[in-house]
Amino acid sequence: MSLADEIFPDTRHPDFVQTEWARGWGYGSIGFAEAARFLTEHTVDFHASIDQVGLVVFYLQRHRIELALKELLIAHGFDLKEIKSPHSLDALWNACEATISAAATEAWDYLRSTGAELIALLHEVDPDSDAFRYPVDRKGKKHERPNYIDLAALEKHVNALCEAINGYMAYSDQARQYEEHEQREFQQEMRKEYGEDVW
Repeated sequence: MSLADEIFPDTRHPDFVQTEWARGWGYGSIGFAEAARFLTEHTVDFHASIDQVGLVVFYLQRHRIELALKELLIAHGFDLKEIKSPHSLDALWNACEATISAAATEAWDYLRSTGAELIALLHEVDPDSDAFRYPVDRKGKKHERPNYIDLAALEKHVNALCEAINGYMAYSDQARQYEEHEQREFQQEMRKEYGEDVW
């Protein structure tokens, strides 16, 4: 058996990750959320290595927000290529504000009240999504990180923002249409793969 066959088998098995069930930005965000939640709930199990694992958890939470913001923008027909710094939470947040606030002022006010301070803070400590992944930036300069991270507090605030985004997505006609389109596309693929009786 080749390495590729061992890691990426051709046959389905309950122990294997089934990537077709993890499509789209929102599902990616769910994966990051679950991994971060599990690691945060088990911090005591890591003992001294929590200092290294904590950096990973921070990245998972930050990336979770990035995916949620990107999904929100795409659901409103925004072309992500318009964002010059594609990993900048600040740039994504500003694009969300420009895209959503004109159409849904009250909804944006709620999103802003839930997430603006968090976005600003995370952007300040990790503007390019690399400060907690690498010890140095692209120019070789050491990243300046906060000395301590309360992972439970981070989880609480990221959850609140992502739940607000999900609530808005359920409320927004455009977002609902996007979700329905994604669901139809997914069902068509599943029918092709597994037959008509799947749905």
